[in-house]
Amino acid sequence: MAYTALYRTYRPRDFDEIAGQEHITKTFKNALEKGKLSHAYLFSGPRGTGKTSIAKIIAKAVNCEHAPVANPCNQCDLCLGIDQNIINDVIEIDAASNNGVDEIRELRDKVKYLPGHGKYKVYIIDEVHMLSIGAFNALLKTLEEPPKHVIFILATTEPHKIPATIHSRCQRFDFRGIHTKEMLTRLNEIVDKESLDIEPEALRVIAESAEGGMRDAISLLDQVVSYSNEMITVNDVHAIQGSITDDAMIEIAMAIQASDIIKAMEILDQLLSEGKESHRFIDDLIVFYRDILVVKNTHSKEGKSLFEKPAFEKIMDALSNPMVFHYLDILNQAKQDMRLASQGKLYLELAFIKMLDVTIKQDVVMRESMMRLTEKVKTLENQIENLQNRIEAKKDEGQNVVRSVFDDIVQSSPDTKPVVNESDTLDETEKQPVPPQPKIDVPKQPIAQESPYVKLYKKYEAKQYRTYDIRFVEDVLNTGDREVKIEMVQKWYDIERFIDEERANYAKLITDGDLVATNGAMLIVSYDSAATCNRLMKPDVKRKIIEVLEDYYGRKMLFMALPINVWKKVSAEFIKKFRAKTTDDDFITLSPIEDSRLKEIPEEKESYEDVISENVKTAKDLFGDIVKVKKGD
Repeated sequence: MAYTALYRTYRPRDFDEIAGQEHITKTFKNALEKGKLSHAYLFSGPRGTGKTSIAKIIAKAVNCEHAPVANPCNQCDLCLGIDQNIINDVIEIDAASNNGVDEIRELRDKVKYLPGHGKYKVYIIDEVHMLSIGAFNALLKTLEEPPKHVIFILATTEPHKIPATIHSRCQRFDFRGIHTKEMLTRLNEIVDKESLDIEPEALRVIAESAEGGMRDAISLLDQVVSYSNEMITVNDVHAIQGSITDDAMIEIAMAIQASDIIKAMEILDQLLSEGKESHRFIDDLIVFYRDILVVKNTHSKEGKSLFEKPAFEKIMDALSNPMVFHYLDILNQAKQDMRLASQGKLYLELAFIKMLDVTIKQDVVMRESMMRLTEKVKTLENQIENLQNRIEAKKDEGQNVVRSVFDDIVQSSPDTKPVVNESDTLDETEKQPVPPQPKIDVPKQPIAQESPYVKLYKKYEAKQYRTYDIRFVEDVLNTGDREVKIEMVQKWYDIERFIDEERANYAKLITDGDLVATNGAMLIVSYDSAATCNRLMKPDVKRKIIEVLEDYYGRKMLFMALPINVWKKVSAEFIKKFRAKTTDDDFITLSPIEDSRLKEIPEEKESYEDVISENVKTAKDLFGDIVKVKKGD
């Protein structure tokens, strides 16, 4: 019997075997069980994420002998026949090769005939964006009002090419790229069933190389199995796909860090002589420096074994953010130039030389100096803030504020002149009390009735929450509204359809997470990765996220992103304390959020000039000439 490829052998047969698309599988399982299916669906998303597989599972479920069921039984004759493609009630059409008006007219003529075996005829049109305009027009009426025994499922990787008239006649489901963790779970199942001997790190490299496509990952695993006769190693995977090993990448980065251009060129020549492609080489180098930025700024070492290598940590500690950005700019430009070149090696060599050029790096060195200066100014700012806090404390105790603070600071400095309180030099006649100001009565204006969401927003807007402030979570959970959450979740995954193209990336960031708690004006959204949360909570990104949410839901909002593991811990504590409440008015407080991966992010970053002009001036006003501002390093 002919060999069957692994991706065909392990094609999902029911919704439980689908990886990474829970928001879609859960919807269809409920709809199938309740018998509430639409007549037309549009599946959009990257290749290899399960669009056609889910379409065939739906076809089996609606025609299963045990229907209505949430999952096909995969045992009856109809389920088995659909799996073997011998039931003509399930019609798969490749729109890339059948994109003309005549093919669609033929389809339209055959739609009216009843199914021959099951209850429904299911038309699965793959790559539907390839249909011509005339073919789309021929499909319109049939798609809007098909016979009751027909279901249309359209699949595409480019939904923006589909006319709005088709969009409006279908329920759209957006498939996501599959997360590496979910992909590894599925790959491990296949490895166990096939009794394969493979290194865990090799499996991780396969999952990362697939870039979210489950089919690509299984195909690469199949290819590596054929390549290796014994245990499958990381080097086998790199050899098959032409990528660079972690050790080789570290060796190159260390040569660049040491300004050893000869060694960097030798490593490049050796790798290219082994058959590595220059285009793939520069892509891997860009990913390597991107990984340095991510780990350096998020302090999260999850995801790759590369992050645990001492050499990687050494390189990361030696490089500043501006220097890494400098390297990435050079590599990205080289990548653009290589697209039109026949010899990519030349641009790689030029990129290495440019990365080590002292003159070009001078600008980066200046930026690093400014960063160090900013840190020093920030330290001074914190010292001033601490002094101001002490001043307030002394005021409460009724002490001579200025003299008391200065006694603490300058008691060990013999050259410091005593501080004189200016009020002590005034004559008694000059110390006149300030007469009270007359009170002006302002007529009250009638107040318009505010919605509960506006009241909640105004109540909590001024609380000055920190980045991951547990008070924000407490306020949301203590005032949460389940009905409002259900209403918002029902429209959650339609955000991308209604937001303009310019902000589509921010809408995608929103729908990548799950809305876990809300009171209508404040939202908590959970994400798999702490690094993603840190990115979304940056002031500029957070403002864009809130802007998208406010435009979509039509009201002012506050937003917090939390990793799913942190949310589970916080919500479990809330539930436990909620059950122990003695009265309904008790306000539940929670333990602070503690996670080393989460980064406290300041709301606004002041420029050097802003800090000097305000904070140093304040310091000089308070302390006089003892305050010195050091310029440069």
